[in-house]
Amino acid sequence: MNSDSAADSTTPVEHSNGACQTYFSAYGLTPNQTKWIAKNREKAFSQICPAPDPSKVDFVMIFTHDVDFFSGTMPDPVHKSGGFSDFTPMTSMDTALIPQSQADSARREYVWIFQFEKGTFDPATFSAKRRYQFSKMETGSLGSKAGVKTIEDAFRFVSGASH
Repeated sequence: MNSDSAADSTTPVEHSNGACQTYFSAYGLTPNQTKWIAKNREKAFSQICPAPDPSKVDFVMIFTHDVDFFSGTMPDPVHKSGGFSDFTPMTSMDTALIPQSQADSARREYVWIFQFEKGTFDPATFSAKRRYQFSKMETGSLGSKAGVKTIEDAFRFVSGASH
């Protein structure tokens, strides 16, 4: 990946943040989850950063909302290729499945986390049959906070697993 496309998929913080030790790619994020990453990740989990390119990915996080499986919930490029063909470190949820207006009010929030050896993540060949290392579900009894709780749980797992 050339440096121009890497710059397009990350924020300047990831390029200059010397605290980054572990890198992630997240798929299926709601607006509240994306906002939490932007506002809270660096304060609470400064060592965990969005990956600048696939070769840096240590963890892939997949989020779903009111759907307890992840294979059918990814954006169209994933469905068409059988893998994550278009790499970006943070991908929003597929609004064809759940309208944007309902994104942050799901009754159940799910996350699956897959760990990779540095340099082995290939978005184009990621299989829905791959075994995850962590899975968590939060219920809507938390209201719109379920999605935020799910992402906090995901970052806690990554923080503990990356030591």
